[in-house]
Parts: sequence; C-alpha cells; structure tokens
Amino acid sequence: MNMVHWSKKASAVLAISILTAGSSLLAAPSAHAAVETNQVMNDITWDNASAPAAPDQVSARAGSNQVVVTWAPVQGASSYEVRRYTVMNNTYNSVQNNTYAMLSTGITNATFTDTSVTNGEVYGYVVNAVLANGQKTQMSMPAIAAPTEQSANVEQSLVLQSRIGNSGSNTINPTINILNTGTADVNLSDIRVRYYFTGGTGLTARNVSFNNVPFNSRNVEAHIVNMQQPQSGADSYVELLFNAEAGVVPAGGESGNMTFTIQRTSGSVSSDYSYSDNSTLAENAKIVVYYQGGPVWGNDPGVKENDRVN
Repeated sequence: MNMVHWSKKASAVLAISILTAGSSLLAAPSAHAAVETNQVMNDITWDNASAPAAPDQVSARAGSNQVVVTWAPVQGASSYEVRRYTVMNNTYNSVQNNTYAMLSTGITNATFTDTSVTNGEVYGYVVNAVLANGQKTQMSMPAIAAPTEQSANVEQSLVLQSRIGNSGSNTINPTINILNTGTADVNLSDIRVRYYFTGGTGLTARNVSFNNVPFNSRNVEAHIVNMQQPQSGADSYVELLFNAEAGVVPAGGESGNMTFTIQRTSGSVSSDYSYSDNSTLAENAKIVVYYQGGPVWGNDPGVKENDRVN
C-alpha cells in the first residue's frame, strides 16, 4: 500500500449521512421487520428452533465502494455463508419481494469484504455457519451499512501518536492516541487501527487486553490477523475496531490515550514493525489508521486483505 499522510492542516469536514442527501440517519430496524415470510433461501430463518444458533456479534463496516462484514466464530463451523439484501424506507425490504442475494459460500474466516456495492445505497447482511456435518445454523441478526465516498478532508485530519510502555520479549504494551486536526467530529466507529508485530502466529483476540481506555474497553474490539506473506518486522497485526458507543474524536481534539497489551510466546519488541522507542507520545507512521475502509494515516509493511483472522 505504502500510503502516506498528506497533510495535517485543519480543514472543514462535511457531515456524511449514511442515507441520500436530505434524509435522516438510518436507525437499525428490528430483525422481525425483515422477516415477512419464513420461506427464506435454504429455509434458514431466525426462529427455526431445530437449527443450531446463528453467529453473533455481526458487524458491517462501510467504506468507499465496499463493506467489511465480521462476526464471532462459531464453534464447529467448517465454513460460513453471507447474504445481502437492500434496505429501503428505513426498514428491510420484504424478503418475499427481494430474495437474499447469496454473496459468498465456503468462507473459512469470520470476515467477508463485499466490493460489489455502490456508494449511497444501504445494504443489509446476514450470516450463517455450515457445520462439519453439513447442517446450517440459523441466520444471524442483521447488520446494515451504507458505503460512502471518503472525505478528503478527513483523510488529511487524522494523526496517530504512540509510546511504548514496559514491554518484554513476550509482551507488547503500546499506548496510542488519535488526533483530529479537522473542524468536524469523526466517529470512532468509522476508524480502524493496525499495529504490526512478530510472533503472532497462533494468537487470538484473547491474547490482547485493554486498560486505560477513556471510553471504556468494552467499546474496543481486537482481532489478531496472521499475514500470508510476512514482511520485515511483521508476521501479524492486531486490528482495533470501535463500536458506536465509543463516541467521536472531536474536532481539534483527541481520542485520549488507549493502552493495550499483546501477550505472545516469541518475538522482540524493538524488532517489531510498528515499534517506536518513544517514551512520550509522538507521531508514529508505522501504525496504520483506516477511515471508512480506506487508509488515511501511516504506511503498512505489505498486507494482503485475505490474511487469516484469528
């Protein structure tokens, strides 16, 4: 990718609605509004008591011309299926009138990137797991997203600082802070942060813990991603995602210091790609910040988007 941060000058940021211009923000509709018939593709429904439980923690995060769908892994699942449908008039379109489009089957990781979307449209997604015996789970609760074109002003306004804490060969303990030099608030839920390191093979989100998060650590989610093509100083990265309750990075303000710890069995902190030996907060362009799916700060070491998520 080799993305660079273009400017730190404050600039006006246009408010972006997830719906078309002039309409109100979309409220997440009830799952029951989506189901007007039980005759859904493959007879998978939300209320099929005989089917195993559906995947949970389904999230759809919009970028420009793409939506990234993630969910919690299902124990015993051999693969997953993702379906998409259109959201109209602040509710889900009738299943009977608009059958789900099967986007992908045979997905082995708990993530899917939909690049067949159009900016300005609103999409709904549901996920089900396929177990080793071929049985399919119920469909997940819906997740919605509206891809929008990125604001160049936001691309120029976000800056990431970091410092390193008491870290050892088996512990990484960075603190990060996101600055917003623009003139409009930026939703943390539109932001992702990637920290690259070595020794991540076999690690999962359970190897990451948070403390000193000003908006509560329950509003931050971590994924460990193993890179298919390891680079110098990086065979993995931890990706931090934020939910809507995390709030905003205010205009001219900052997110506040967030400290997280990665426990690993091997590696050297000083050799990690994203390591910076700053003992006080300073800009670090080797930690990458994404806004609405696109990189806006930092340079990655060379990443494939189908790397394995743990």
